[in-house]
Amino acid sequence: MVGFRNAVDGTGINNWWSNGHQQIAFGRGNKGFIAFTLYGDIKQSLQTSLPAGTYCDVISGSLEKGSCTGKTVNVDSSGKAAISLSTNEEDGVVAIHVNAKL
Repeated sequence: MVGFRNAVDGTGINNWWSNGHQQIAFGRGNKGFIAFTLYGDIKQSLQTSLPAGTYCDVISGSLEKGSCTGKTVNVDSSGKAAISLSTNEEDGVVAIHVNAKL
């Protein structure tokens, strides 16, 4: 998460999403995006401000030599990220940022 914090430093919160019951997601400018669940699974296409591409989830793994050791998140050309997260995953969190783009 230090890498996430460094990547998004100086950005505001945008693209807020909530299911109204213990699930939230939000962007940090055009530098990062994070989603949390405390109860239930998230399977959503959520708006980000990130450039299109494949990103390494820095919660489940790290970017090493151009490969991700954890799961990946795809952001399409419109900035929508395919978020799939379950409560039994590590911390119920997924986090991506521009410095973890494959």
